[in-house]
Amino acid sequence: RCTVLAARKMEGKGGVEQVYVTLEEDGSDAWRADEAVRILADGGMGVLPTETGYSFVTKVSSKKGVERILTIKGAEDSKKPLSLLCIDHATIDRYTLGIDKARFKLLKRALPGPYTMILPASEELPKQYFKDGKKKWKRKEIGVRMPSCEISQSVLSQLDEPLLCSSVPTSASGVHLICEDVRGDGAWCKSVDFIVDAGERPVEGSTIFDLTDGVELVRSGMGSADILD
Repeated sequence: RCTVLAARKMEGKGGVEQVYVTLEEDGSDAWRADEAVRILADGGMGVLPTETGYSFVTKVSSKKGVERILTIKGAEDSKKPLSLLCIDHATIDRYTLGIDKARFKLLKRALPGPYTMILPASEELPKQYFKDGKKKWKRKEIGVRMPSCEISQSVLSQLDEPLLCSSVPTSASGVHLICEDVRGDGAWCKSVDFIVDAGERPVEGSTIFDLTDGVELVRSGMGSADILD
């Protein structure tokens, strides 16, 4: 199954025109997403395609960007962890701990690709964010990804830090992205700084392994579990 981005270019909050970029599905014109890169570098937040779907993204150091993602996702989904999109294995090593020889070999086999690997978080990862004075999110582990999508690779290669991400909700049928705030009081399309539209994307999500204590398959997705063999 695949999903398509149903949103269209519109004004964002405060009447500021939102950046809406349409790219080829294969990412051959990924350079056209330069404005999205600039917005992310400045601490903004938007929607970016990966090989497993569309995600809300913001740079890891952007407290405001993370708070905006958690607000859009709503109270229930805000309890779910955000993942880290990394450009290379060196970045994964910087933001995580406990990568021994066996885990390193698994990471090399699986990434880049449609996998999320949960690892202990290092001190490099900001662990606490606050909303309305209350602790909203605290981490000891982090799910890391290294996308094979040419577009997300291109964006990451132009930034000096990884991106935190959370999947954009889809309709019950999985055919369209839901362009509404899950709280019912507005459209998320008006709450993001940019949308990069690269056509149809899968909806199965990434395959998730927990590597914090051995190797445990948490969720089957696009990536084959045979990677362990």
